[in-house]
Amino acid sequence: MSFYLEMTLSVWALGNIGLSWHKMLKLSELLGKTAISNLHLNFRCEKIWVKPEGRKQLLPVFRKLSLVNLFNISEECDLTWTMFILQGAPNLKELCIMVRDHLCEMIKGKRRYMHEFSEEKDKGLEWESSPPDFKHHNLNQLSIYGFREEDKFLRYARNVMEAAVNLEALNLYKNPGREKCKPTLPSGWTWTEMVLIRDKISKGMSSDVGIRFPS
Repeated sequence: MSFYLEMTLSVWALGNIGLSWHKMLKLSELLGKTAISNLHLNFRCEKIWVKPEGRKQLLPVFRKLSLVNLFNISEECDLTWTMFILQGAPNLKELCIMVRDHLCEMIKGKRRYMHEFSEEKDKGLEWESSPPDFKHHNLNQLSIYGFREEDKFLRYARNVMEAAVNLEALNLYKNPGREKCKPTLPSGWTWTEMVLIRDKISKGMSSDVGIRFPS
């Protein structure tokens, strides 16, 4: 499996275009005994190539982790699998997720077939849901770029809010857009959109989390 890896002290950045034949990468094996503080993963709008692991495997390398950035997750993928990071990183304070497909950069047509790109972006991504009593006590901010009023996004936001008992801010951004890609989408939310999304996320929940819609 070919990916770029940048390391600066306790900050790790990895990126890869996952092909159909690539094995899932275990972060616990890659990082060894290195306890990192910041982690940045770039999926480049293609296959999810990280294998969810349990707390026992991840705690040695995630015990000091405070910031995680997950870039360019394909719009086709669900986000539930990212909960394994919360379980393995008890001191995580900030989680940032960017969901989008850069059509201008993605391989299309016959070239996808020739290079064996995965047509199922989350194929092989097996993840057991979090225990109902799982709680995270340090996450205080979750930001999602490319958020949509769809069940998978709403469900994920609720799951994190239920698990992260000290969460203070849930920041929801529209698709960042890009001039070279499909026509640029509106960057801001309408009042109606904000009200509907906030109501759907918080319905039936007793939470003081501030649901924000930055432009």
